[in-house]
Amino acid sequence: MFPSGRFIKGCAASKAGLRASLLLMFAIGVFGANGCKGTGGQDTVAKVGDRLITVRQYSDALKRLMPPGEQGTQEDISELKKELINQLIEEELMIAEAGRAGITVDVRELSQEVEGLKKEYGDETFKEAVEERYGSIDNWKEEIRRKLLIKKTVDQLIGRKAGQSVTEKDAREYYIEHIEDYDVQEQAHARMIVAASEDEAGKIRKRLNAGNFAAVAEEVSLSPERKNGGDLGYFARGDMPKEFEDAVFKLKTGEISPVVKTEYGYHIFLLEGRRSGRRLGFEEVKARIMERLRSEKEDSEVYAWIKLLKKKTKITVREDLL
Repeated sequence: MFPSGRFIKGCAASKAGLRASLLLMFAIGVFGANGCKGTGGQDTVAKVGDRLITVRQYSDALKRLMPPGEQGTQEDISELKKELINQLIEEELMIAEAGRAGITVDVRELSQEVEGLKKEYGDETFKEAVEERYGSIDNWKEEIRRKLLIKKTVDQLIGRKAGQSVTEKDAREYYIEHIEDYDVQEQAHARMIVAASEDEAGKIRKRLNAGNFAAVAEEVSLSPERKNGGDLGYFARGDMPKEFEDAVFKLKTGEISPVVKTEYGYHIFLLEGRRSGRRLGFEEVKARIMERLRSEKEDSEVYAWIKLLKKKTKITVREDLL
């Protein structure tokens, strides 16, 4: 399901949020509407104040959301179309506000964001996917510029101010109200080696001790964790397959398990340490809670702002063209 305008406001809290939204935009291929009827003589599917969304722009965006051959119920498709046109309308409202406020995106900002996104994907995959969805890198860069412009507009006009109103008192009250969320179960820190057969696993097991386990894992293990010496990190019961947990939580620190057969192969575990179950203190989670509350506050303020923009802007939609 295509995210509505909530995906725009949800990215307003931070640079990381913007990066997530831009990556999502890249993945689903949303191409914003910034044209007018005078360019190409296209019919208009929606008018937002004096800004137009053309049928072609809407249709291209819909195709990127629903590639040829993708199936869906009529109800789902209808809902998707409503979400899409709402998304495009909200973008136009915010870009219009950027123009009134004199907010722009300069070449340096755009270049920095584009280069960051390229690194996320890798050059070849990135170029092929962009050209397939947008026709050219330039078209895609223009969409990145629009998303950056929306993010800056939200930050400068609404987001940052709203987030600054969150206090430590608010965070402490939240902590008390949600105290059970900060109960941490006992956790085990383990390393793992995976072999293809029981015979091979048995031979590996004979070589092992706590001191060489990581090195042997890097040498012979079939699991992706081999590059980290088989390190699984800390995990609680319920986080891993039951066979893993049954083997690991029986061990003493520094002890190596017998060979354990699962549907994934033949496993050997080393228990490196344990963390007792406990309740996290307020100071440990304060920063996390305040960030959450700031984000929620900003989301609420942006939602109200967009609602107000819609109320004071004349918006018409040709539903027969959706």
